[in-house]
Amino acid sequence: MIELARHIEILLLENDCVIIPDFGGFIAHYQPARYIKEENLYLPPVRTIGFNPQLTINDGLLVQSYMQAHHTDFPDATRMIEEEVAGLKEQLYQNGCTEMHGIGVLHYNIHSTYEFHPNEDGALSPTLYGLSSFSINRLEYLTSTTSAATRELLPRQEKRKRTVRFKRQWIGNAVAVAIAVVLFFFLSVPVENTYVDKGNYASLGTDGLFDAIRSQSLATTLVTVPSRPQQPKKTNIKNNQNTLKPVTVKVEKVGKAQEAVPKNTVAAKLNSTEQPVAKPVTVSKPALEKKETATPSSSKKNKYYIIVSSLPTANDAQQVLNEYKQKGYKEVTIIEGNGRYRLSLCNFADKAAAYKKLNELKQNDAFKNAWILSSK
Repeated sequence: MIELARHIEILLLENDCVIIPDFGGFIAHYQPARYIKEENLYLPPVRTIGFNPQLTINDGLLVQSYMQAHHTDFPDATRMIEEEVAGLKEQLYQNGCTEMHGIGVLHYNIHSTYEFHPNEDGALSPTLYGLSSFSINRLEYLTSTTSAATRELLPRQEKRKRTVRFKRQWIGNAVAVAIAVVLFFFLSVPVENTYVDKGNYASLGTDGLFDAIRSQSLATTLVTVPSRPQQPKKTNIKNNQNTLKPVTVKVEKVGKAQEAVPKNTVAAKLNSTEQPVAKPVTVSKPALEKKETATPSSSKKNKYYIIVSSLPTANDAQQVLNEYKQKGYKEVTIIEGNGRYRLSLCNFADKAAAYKKLNELKQNDAFKNAWILSSK
């Protein structure tokens, strides 16, 4: 019986319920910390043990503990527990009570029922180990007796606080005004005079000069495709006119000229009737490499291809193509597009004929996933 109580005590350390087959179950309850006001005593949290005689079904927990302790099998451990329970009942019938070491005392009353009284210290628990009760006296309220010196200091302290508070208010107002001024300058909308009257300015031929510099500058040189050459743009030099048309001011970065432009050259350019604004630069367009392992002979006529496989690399596609040709499909080709290599088993110019052939191929399990690719 001592061994049985020892097994139950160990199992209750990690479990909340331990059942003795055909006898009853011990249940652990958590009781939080308490305060006894009359005694000014604080009690720590504990785990109390209760007994329920209606829990008699074998859950295997106690049997497994016996199996690990005695290195035996399940039937042998069950037999050992039955012997312990028989001895426990015999002792209760004869003595009326028995002590379960570390758990409590079990009684058998005149009503043929079991009564259990747990230990006052509670069950052993690793999480609550070392917590003990203690008493502490309550502090009494101090009498509000202030001396004359204290009464004199109170008005001075209040006056000092008011002075500091008044200064802080002024500082806060000054900071707010400074922030408002800074935001006014940063967030104000700039006013610009974008109206330019060309009639009020003397014309010294600067239009032709800037056109000549712009045509030689890398920053303003136009790069055009040779397929669409641009015609040289004619620049008309306008004389001074008193017109009130707004001119859009456009700022362009002009590269630094390597050599000074002579005046004779500028005059010659001004006298010319046509001046090229931008020199077209021919840029060789790299040819797009499009690798196609095989193209159908009737690609211009046939627009519907029956695709049976789609592979990521050309080597895999060529290998599968050879396999299909060995099986007798001579029209199989590879169609490359969007980074994929698709195998076309056959192609048709008529859409109805293509779908008819597709339905025939899908009757074979090897071509169930075949689909039609239409080229536009």
